[in-house]
Amino acid sequence: MKKRIIFFLSLCMVGMGIVVLNSCTEDELFSIKEVVITWETPAELVEGLPLTETQLNATANVPGKIVFTPALGTVLALGNNQELKAEFTPMDSKYPSLSKTVNINIVEKYMPVITWGTPAVLPLGDALTDEQLNAKANVPGTFVYTPALGTVLPLGENQELRVDFTPSVATHQATSATVMINVRDVVPIKYSANSAMYTGEQSFAFNVSGAVGSLGNNPAAGFTVHVTNTAKFVDKDVEISSLSLDPTNAARIMVTLAEMIYADDMITIAFDNSGSEIVSADEQALLSFTAQQVSIPVAGANLLEGNSWAGFEGTADGNSAGAFGYWVGTALPWQRTTDLFASGAASMKYTGGFDVKPLYGMNFGDNLDIQAGAYEVSHKIYIAEGSDLKMLRTAIARKSTGWGDDVAATWDVENVERGTWVTIKQIMNFPVAYNISDKTRYSYYVQASLNVGVTGDQTFYLDDMGLKKVDVAPRP
Repeated sequence: MKKRIIFFLSLCMVGMGIVVLNSCTEDELFSIKEVVITWETPAELVEGLPLTETQLNATANVPGKIVFTPALGTVLALGNNQELKAEFTPMDSKYPSLSKTVNINIVEKYMPVITWGTPAVLPLGDALTDEQLNAKANVPGTFVYTPALGTVLPLGENQELRVDFTPSVATHQATSATVMINVRDVVPIKYSANSAMYTGEQSFAFNVSGAVGSLGNNPAAGFTVHVTNTAKFVDKDVEISSLSLDPTNAARIMVTLAEMIYADDMITIAFDNSGSEIVSADEQALLSFTAQQVSIPVAGANLLEGNSWAGFEGTADGNSAGAFGYWVGTALPWQRTTDLFASGAASMKYTGGFDVKPLYGMNFGDNLDIQAGAYEVSHKIYIAEGSDLKMLRTAIARKSTGWGDDVAATWDVENVERGTWVTIKQIMNFPVAYNISDKTRYSYYVQASLNVGVTGDQTFYLDDMGLKKVDVAPRP
């Protein structure tokens, strides 16, 4: 014989009560001898929230109706151990009615946790931004700041910033927090121009404009060291092993690299402060800076000091552009002049376009007796107002090798100040000795390929070539 299945609904509202129905076989129903109400003690409920089926969730093991007191939707007052009662009436009269109680705690709304660090010193005259007004909470909501975003605070210490937070969730209450800020007449620290200097085979240092208070947890963050050596096919970023403060000078930062650097390398350092924690003693961030050249220290004497050839002082015919020891073949675009000079009584003037004629300094070897190695080469240059020249090229070549370049260098003059004498210099590696025994020239080129986008005639003057021996080794 088939067994009949009896179905009944669980927790269905009927008026103010709940009809409790389950499903079981007829045999199972007849086997139940004792009615049992199951109801776990509910979790605490935040004040102001109504009772729901989350709390009023009692069930029985036979069909019937449950009436809860207080009823579904009731908002209880604040307090602990408040009684909830369930009264159960079975549908089958052979079972007795019964009830069960549990207790619930009604607690105050939770306090949000606001996180708001003490802001760094604010320079006088700077407005408040989200860098200072940056409180966070552990629940969603709205923040209202006093003073408001954009306010310019007066000079002074321990000025209060306040945030009033209103949660957007019903379980949490409104709250507020304060921090103090110092407004001082300070200037952010920045890189000191031309201060980066080689200090060792794998190190250099640079200065900033004020005392550093802290390098932060990751001092090297944001720094990029780049090394270029065209002649040796090197063009890469170099890893920083460590970055520290000079123990005797808080305005000097020392950089140690993961590999060696050399006298003829072009070494630059750049900084992006977006990920850095470096601050001054006044808690001002180190400002970002673009690539800055690291200089190689040069202590030797200028080997061309007072040399008439290096200063274009000697005179000659037109094929020599008027300067003894040079050759150009035609009078223009190069011409010795006494109208403008850095020292002495003359300089070499260039007036013309690009790829016209190089200027060959034929007596370079005649004026020197030097060994192979690293040398600092310098020139004084005066670029006329209105000239937008970007680059020059120079080269050293010997007659014995068919005038092929031993050393070639480009000179970036795009940002050189116009209308005044400026010294430009760089370190070159001389691969051989140069002296009077081998005819050697030092040549100047004005090339279109190095001056893309520049048109029209350019006017500039050269004077006082310098040459100093560098003790740092060139790249092998």
